[in-house]
Amino acid sequence: MGVFFLLTLMLGGISMTAYATDCTKDTPANRFGDWFATVGKKEKKKDRILASRKANRLAECAEKKGQGASGTV
Repeated sequence: MGVFFLLTLMLGGISMTAYATDCTKDTPANRFGDWFATVGKKEKKKDRILASRKANRLAECAEKKGQGASGTV
């Protein structure tokens, strides 16, 4: 478990553009976080959590891309 924690910390330090240029692609860190958030949950709740997390990631990525395109960071 410590290895996964360390890996997550290391991946968290890399900018989003370094390992996921397409907003619709999930990174290994995203997939691990989704798994960790849904482990032990019932199917309906798991689906809601995954949909919410994906929507939040897409919105955040689109906002970052919009800021990058306008020249403000």
